[in-house]
Amino acid sequence: MTAMIDLLICFILLMGLMIGLKRGFILQFIHMTGFLIAFIVAYNYYDQLAPRLKLWVPYPSFGDGETMKLLIESTNLDEAYYRAIAFAVLFFAAKIVMQMIGSMLDFVAQLPLLKSVNRWAGGALGFMEVYLLLFVLLYVSALVPVSAIQQPLHNSFIASFIVKHTPILSNFVKHMLVQYMA
Repeated sequence: MTAMIDLLICFILLMGLMIGLKRGFILQFIHMTGFLIAFIVAYNYYDQLAPRLKLWVPYPSFGDGETMKLLIESTNLDEAYYRAIAFAVLFFAAKIVMQMIGSMLDFVAQLPLLKSVNRWAGGALGFMEVYLLLFVLLYVSALVPVSAIQQPLHNSFIASFIVKHTPILSNFVKHMLVQYMA
């Protein structure tokens, strides 16, 4: 199962590279800007949405005491869970809107540029965008207190690396989600 998760992550990252190569730098830059805007929207408003989610989203209370070992060793995990869910909801809603806007600007990619540089720079941005999307998905998944999710994530080398060692973001998001638990 662990190897399967690692292979799936590698496949998704490869697809991001291929999509970026196809889009080219200009269109991929537009989509990456949408990613950043979605992140900023989610960061600015997740704390306001999290308390409201307690009424709509139940906190999963099954699993053993070993859950959540991928991220935090805290007793107040429900707060981090609701912050993560709020962040994910806002992030993906804003990302979908920005993706639609980016698709409307598809004509910009037809501007004459050096094709090779445009393709490879787009590939690099595509890889980065998918890596960051995986980071958000894996981080939120790591906060779900279900051992069937926790155990494979904890045993996956690539998933653990992405969650724990992504430069700047790993510490930033960990602090953001658990800042009130200390």
